[in-house]
Amino acid sequence: MSLEFAHSPRGTVGLEWEVALVDLETRDLVPRASEVLERLPDGTRTTGEYLACMVEMITGVHRTIPAAVADLREQLDALHAAVRPLGLGVLAAGTHPFAVAAEQPIVEHQQYDVVRKRNAWWGRQMLVCGTHVHVGVDRDDIAMPMVQWLSRFYPHLLALSASSPFFEGDDTGFASQRTMLFQQLPTNGLPYAFRTWADYAEHLDELAAVGMIGKPSELRWDVRPSPGFGTVEARIMDSSPTLAELGCVAAWVQCLGVHLMRLADAGADPAPAPRWFLRENKWRAARYGLDAEIVQQGERRALRDSIADWWGRLAPLADELGCRAELDLTGRLLDEGPSYVRQRTVASQHGGSLEPVVDALVHETITGRPT
Repeated sequence: MSLEFAHSPRGTVGLEWEVALVDLETRDLVPRASEVLERLPDGTRTTGEYLACMVEMITGVHRTIPAAVADLREQLDALHAAVRPLGLGVLAAGTHPFAVAAEQPIVEHQQYDVVRKRNAWWGRQMLVCGTHVHVGVDRDDIAMPMVQWLSRFYPHLLALSASSPFFEGDDTGFASQRTMLFQQLPTNGLPYAFRTWADYAEHLDELAAVGMIGKPSELRWDVRPSPGFGTVEARIMDSSPTLAELGCVAAWVQCLGVHLMRLADAGADPAPAPRWFLRENKWRAARYGLDAEIVQQGERRALRDSIADWWGRLAPLADELGCRAELDLTGRLLDEGPSYVRQRTVASQHGGSLEPVVDALVHETITGRPT
């Protein structure tokens, strides 16, 4: 398998935002993505997704987080203009609160057919939306160390973005039910601890030889290299319900990525974390969100404290990269709670009804800020 890494300017960013289409009367999902896409302006970068009720907005390459978020804002406005005459809304969250996964049509596409047929029942449960952040990498020798580095921050990025407490009408008890669903497929989940690009390429050849994948993009790790773009892509996060929150987690990813690249320039070579450590911290963040106690240096530590520490450490770099305002939304999320907290509050205020939760998510998505 040809696997050259196309180097990108250091620290440049690209964002991908998966969202769902809902009927504003029933609040349920509707499989009308193809109809909506036809109504968008020529040249749009908004595309279809695995399910016919979803679309994905994709930015160009940007040097700053504010520019990338503005790119998404323009696409969201166009999408909103296309759906409103149809009586539809746009909902950004890791899961829809009550839609039934098996009832959602899968788009007819060769790649999606493979996912559906190979994964059987689990392939029909992928009613999930995520946020993906690409960071430009200018040295292929640090691409895999960067994958391992960002994996250490799984709990930080997931807890700040967690937006899927409900699934098929149930409160799952998790801050991110999307995380638990998505990792069930054999090509998804935590990355393996490869130290070099050659080791990674050899692994892909092995997977291709036994029929697991046909191209690198079919390996859908939570953090992965994207050789064709010359980036490392963080796919940890739930779909952020607001552009403000999306900008916040994107600022975290950009700052952490640039921080590591500078450490590598200075000769640092961070060892991969043990797989049990990554898996345990991932589970704790998915289950408890910001209230998780994570494992750090062999001890338990409040995730909130670790987030606050790293927020302070990254602040000077955020000033340099032009994303300090986005990073500083961290404080509000620590104080008031991310989407999973807000969704449960709305449900509680309405006697457990989830239709008002859908209304709140649709409102937040279009306004761009948490309410």
